[in-house]
Amino acid sequence: MCGMVRSIVRLAVLLLLLSSPAFAGDFNIYLANAKSETNRHGQSRFRMISFELIGRPKLPRLLERYLPNARAGVDIDYSDVRQPRSWFGYTYGDPDDSVRAEWAHFFIRQYWGSSSNTLRPYVDLGTGPMWSNRRIPAATSKLNFNSQLGLGVALFPNARTPLYIGYRFFHISNGGLLAGRNPGLNVNGFFIGTRVR
Repeated sequence: MCGMVRSIVRLAVLLLLLSSPAFAGDFNIYLANAKSETNRHGQSRFRMISFELIGRPKLPRLLERYLPNARAGVDIDYSDVRQPRSWFGYTYGDPDDSVRAEWAHFFIRQYWGSSSNTLRPYVDLGTGPMWSNRRIPAATSKLNFNSQLGLGVALFPNARTPLYIGYRFFHISNGGLLAGRNPGLNVNGFFIGTRVR
């Protein structure tokens, strides 16, 4: 119950930011499905919903020259994670555990083909903190860092509700700072989303 209240408060803060006249960007929603690479700790599966705020940053002139179509953004992600309950994965027949995870992801996105009305590819790169109600992977840490690389395409980018589809790689790790164990997870996933007006 406490986790649900926290999630509602975070969503309310995000919507307040969106309605602020100081923010002149887009609000996007994504659904994603992802899996970690299988290792000795087993495999983790993620089902996610993301709420993204993105806008045009004020870049120094030198960066503006090399990233003319850059956007900066933040997203808040909520995920249902299924992972082995034990540090030893499936070795001793332990069942999967259901874990709730949330993270904030701060990123820079570069678009290409800004004149196209049909197709606009992009790449983004970012990182941010991640918190979960149980340790990810098991017996490591509830607090991690989630660094991501995304490759996507905006279909009909100038439409009222463009469609975003793509691939995202993310690395989850506590950096060895928060727990004695830090195996990390490499996760591959696909997403689909749209802009909300």
